Amino acid sequence: MTPALPLSPSAVGTTGTKVHIIGAGGVGMSGLALLLKRSGCEITASDATDSVYLRKLAEKGITTWVGSDPGRIARDAHVYYSSAIKPEDPERAFAEQSGMRCESRHALLSAITAEYYTIAVAGCHGKTTTSAWIAELLVAGGFDPTALIGGTVPAWQSNYREGAGRIDSLPVLVIEADESDRSFLSIAARAALVTNIDLDHTDVHASLETLRDDFTTFAKSALAHGGWIAASKECDEAVTALMHEPDNALRNQISIHPEKHALQLGGRFFPVGLAGEHNLMNASLVLQTGLKLAVAPDIIADVLQNFSGVNRRMQKLAVFPRNKLTVIDDYAHHPQEIAATLAALAPQYERLLVFWEPHRLSRFCHFSEEFETALKPYAHNSNVLVLPIFVSGDRAADYPQAENLYQKFRESPFRAIDAIPELRPELIRIDGKNTAAVFMGAGKSSDYAHEFVSWIRTQIGENENKLS
Repeated sequence: MTPALPLSPSAVGTTGTKVHIIGAGGVGMSGLALLLKRSGCEITASDATDSVYLRKLAEKGITTWVGSDPGRIARDAHVYYSSAIKPEDPERAFAEQSGMRCESRHALLSAITAEYYTIAVAGCHGKTTTSAWIAELLVAGGFDPTALIGGTVPAWQSNYREGAGRIDSLPVLVIEADESDRSFLSIAARAALVTNIDLDHTDVHASLETLRDDFTTFAKSALAHGGWIAASKECDEAVTALMHEPDNALRNQISIHPEKHALQLGGRFFPVGLAGEHNLMNASLVLQTGLKLAVAPDIIADVLQNFSGVNRRMQKLAVFPRNKLTVIDDYAHHPQEIAATLAALAPQYERLLVFWEPHRLSRFCHFSEEFETALKPYAHNSNVLVLPIFVSGDRAADYPQAENLYQKFRESPFRAIDAIPELRPELIRIDGKNTAAVFMGAGKSSDYAHEFVSWIRTQIGENENKLS
């Protein structure tokens, strides 16, 4: 039986404490809601729109609703809201004006993670894959961790896994730590793991230097809790200089072998199953963590080779063997992520047909040239199709240059489309080449990918010769 999580009254509440979560339909807040329910709290949760994660909360017995309905919030509830919730949100405004305890998810993260042996995985790229990989390693190693990550793990059919394992008498938690809103600085980590540091979320981080400062603070917090730090082979001295000497020495002994797609430590090679050099870097962090926690090398080797990844990370949505077409859904939304994903896929296919959805006006404007550089090598013969910008929380008035910057992606060698039904079979050109249609983005791109699969099936059904 899974033990109840002992949360202190000063933090979140004891068993029976009422908690309402605003913006619970996202991957992070929904997982925190499940952790709270585990503690014995009485949870209600809402979001402006329905989502698979909000529905999962309802399936677990949590009362949920779509839209703002302040009247349904218990008057003695402790209210938490996601980073996307603005002060004018009706439920947040009601809670604050009524004198209720109302705090951001930063406070909730701090309270929950303090009660666990928290292994926090941070980084600007690869943290979802790596945190899931490490959680699966701990499962295989007998640690039975609880885990909360930013994507769906096929083996769990969820972003959340509940376990009963302990380290140093504390329940063990593997959690993805988010730098985008600086909430990772609120995590009470016993182990601070870092995949890489690269400028992103320029609406929050003014420069790479200030971002490095945040990662340094994150890493030091683990040391303050008597814990430890690990860094992938991609990290620089901003983090590695803080590591305990034996941990840094172990890291330095690991070498990367792209030609073998493996890691080497001493005389042993550890083949890595996930494609791409970026996943070799991620795997180096998994290997360090496993050895730090005394997982048997054979178990580590098996997990490194056989971990199947996370949904929306080079995920194959559909395969049409007769037409030699594979449809891939990928979350890449930063120029480096796009370049890494396409470099990993290119050797596997004769042709890549890239559907790119720019995500956030702030990111698109700041990295417009870098996006062009990442995509242009694949853009010949109209092979890069550019979807509408997913604005997210940005205001168009703040980025008047966006329209002009977007214009170059409407012109050769790129091609802009507003919707999947605009596609014509001759544009897709299924001509006997082994082709991957790759959908990339963090907004609606996954919906576009599923719509494309349906569109392809319609085309094949209506005219077999058109796509063969």
